[in-house]
Amino acid sequence: MRAVLIGSASILAIVSTPALAQAQSESDEIVVTAQKREQNLQDVPIAITAVSGDSLRERQTRTIDEIGSLVSNTQIYQDKGGSQPNWTIRGVALFDFNVNNSPSTSIYIDEIYQPSLVMGAGGVFDLQRVEVLKGPQSGLYGRNAVGGAVQIISREAKLGENDGYVTLDYGSWNRYRIEAGQSIALGENTALRLSFLNDGSFGGGWQKSLAGGRKWGEPDRIAARGILKSEIGAVTAKLKVYYARDNSDTVLASASGAYSPTGPDFCNAVLSGRLDQANCLTLAQAINPALAGAGAQSDDGRVVLSQPGNKLDNEEFSTALNLSADLGGLTFTSITGYTEFDFGFAFDYDASQLNLGGWVEQAKLRNFTQELRLASPSSGAFRWQVGAIYSNYRFNEFKEFNWTDNPLLFDTFNPIFGIDYQDLFLDVTYRQKTRYWGIYGQFDYDLTPDLTFSGSVRYSDERTTYRDGRTGFRKITSFPASGGIDLIAVGDIDRDYRLGDHWTGSATLSYRPNSDATLYATISRGYKSGGVPGGFPQTPEDTLPYQEEFVLNFESGFKTEWLDRKLQINGSIFYYDHNDIQAFTTLPSTLTPGQFAFRLTNIGSGYNFGAELDVVVRPMAGLRLSGSLGYLKTKITQSNNVFFSFDNQPIPWKGQRLEFAPSWSGNLAASYTAPVGNGMSLTASADYNFRTANRIGQTPVDQSLRGIPGYGVANARIMLETDSGISLSVWSKNLFDKAYVTDAGNDGVGSFYRTYGEPRSIGLSAGYKW
Repeated sequence: MRAVLIGSASILAIVSTPALAQAQSESDEIVVTAQKREQNLQDVPIAITAVSGDSLRERQTRTIDEIGSLVSNTQIYQDKGGSQPNWTIRGVALFDFNVNNSPSTSIYIDEIYQPSLVMGAGGVFDLQRVEVLKGPQSGLYGRNAVGGAVQIISREAKLGENDGYVTLDYGSWNRYRIEAGQSIALGENTALRLSFLNDGSFGGGWQKSLAGGRKWGEPDRIAARGILKSEIGAVTAKLKVYYARDNSDTVLASASGAYSPTGPDFCNAVLSGRLDQANCLTLAQAINPALAGAGAQSDDGRVVLSQPGNKLDNEEFSTALNLSADLGGLTFTSITGYTEFDFGFAFDYDASQLNLGGWVEQAKLRNFTQELRLASPSSGAFRWQVGAIYSNYRFNEFKEFNWTDNPLLFDTFNPIFGIDYQDLFLDVTYRQKTRYWGIYGQFDYDLTPDLTFSGSVRYSDERTTYRDGRTGFRKITSFPASGGIDLIAVGDIDRDYRLGDHWTGSATLSYRPNSDATLYATISRGYKSGGVPGGFPQTPEDTLPYQEEFVLNFESGFKTEWLDRKLQINGSIFYYDHNDIQAFTTLPSTLTPGQFAFRLTNIGSGYNFGAELDVVVRPMAGLRLSGSLGYLKTKITQSNNVFFSFDNQPIPWKGQRLEFAPSWSGNLAASYTAPVGNGMSLTASADYNFRTANRIGQTPVDQSLRGIPGYGVANARIMLETDSGISLSVWSKNLFDKAYVTDAGNDGVGSFYRTYGEPRSIGLSAGYKW
């Protein structure tokens, strides 16, 4: 079957299927640096979506996670209210939201790798472009590029120029946004780019908490960046300094009614696979019948029972130095980066008026990285580059679960520990260090003027140490081995992980039959790091290291332009041999009888098979139409592991599909610009993105409490621009006020919840460019 699929993929791609690189720009030629050198996007034999910074600003794109809706076969899963965007490209991702884990898609900001999910949730402002590379990119990008890689590239000053801009947005729920950038020429060879962002609110929010009686959902984000660029002879130096602070509210969860009014079991509606918020009880309501139930909430997330406390408390300072020298045809590059990121987060997982499952988390992340690279000229039949990279990532974390209103847990632990209600806080602390080094090489060799063979290879070595792992209640220093409780004693838990399979890379054959077409076929191998689980361990086994996950990708496709570049059709087809897949298996909870614990492990092997199609049409001056469509099928074919549904049914992993890998996803967009006289032009644009179900429950109970249906969201904008650089626009996000679920789950101690995406918002924007 594998051979048939791979063969079919190659034939279809070469014969008829268009390739994959959607350009979000009106420019005929889009320059990207996907292979660490400047190239025309249509010439790069990689599935790429490139989005310009101007396009992101016009779309009112606020954070990195919003970019996922522009890319086919790409989802960004946001647990905990959006504090940790998890990129899922072609179904490859790990849905572990512990801060110490590594993402499956490598995020690079100005060529500096971001080692944690929390570091990819920052604001978007004054960018040159964003490049999304699909498929394993471990040759050039190294570890954790098994799903792909995302390059976020800041705008820098052009020597001798003093351009700039400022935009002001005001919209629904009294939100405002100020974004500005300015280039300052400092002589002939030096220039400085300063940029600033402030997302805020004059008060209000799109959600209302019945528990707190107040509105919720205010952004509170500021960021500033400075990039000093200087050219001295053959040397170019760029120094970046960045600061950001984010104290934004995050989404409040909506409680799911799950229990029967007549007993402790699930209600009939949940047993039949649906929610009945009016007649099924939440855990809080079962504990205190006088409390309002799930039916008091709205069915779109606007009105919830959850206490108003879900917030971020993030602060980042980072600096990067990029040195490039022309050594007589060869280019030597040194990239040095250092980041201090303090992460703070609170989330009410029980989504109720009581303290049944509140989560507070604080972490300090420190990351140093150094890369050295030597590259040949971009011309010539043989082009190459070699490099070495080292990074040292340190991490300390504190997490706390608040159960102070939970009589069920009080009845469990009070007889054993004599613990009072006010002490029902479960704390976890540990520290972690990851050291990585790698060497890599990449080359392109023109076998003929039209046929090129490309290859990349990387050797990696990585080691993670987990030290002083401790868990326990606030005033309890040890757990007795009695009463059926077998928890980790408060004390040292030390674990070690080391990469066991060191080689990754790719081989690509690309053919250009003419200047408007590129055909390619690729075999690539990538890995996602293993590590030590960072959740709430209930037994020593819960901290056992899990091993790296691998993807072997067989892909082919092409990129074409027609009708004097008025029509662009790109596409790809791929088959992943997916091994040692990392996922959570569920086990009966030692800490909370009747519930389940989640243990991160390698569950087995499977495949991901899919195809993508991207089309851009410019039928007349000023009119641009585009669309993308992705198909995906995933399946676990070999596994001896099981997980448990919420109704205690053991489900074999074998035969299951991966979550957040919808069968179909895509987007449509249209934009028309026309002159309206007096040096002014009017642009009207709209887009629509969609996906089928992100998660399908294995039992009726799971479908009702964990299922995430598919949905589509539309956005629209109208903008008036003048030749003098002034612009005025009106915009709407979620134009048709679609209510959609972004996550559904439980807190592990008896409460169930859903989170919803934002409803319709409208706003005005004014800008000036000079």
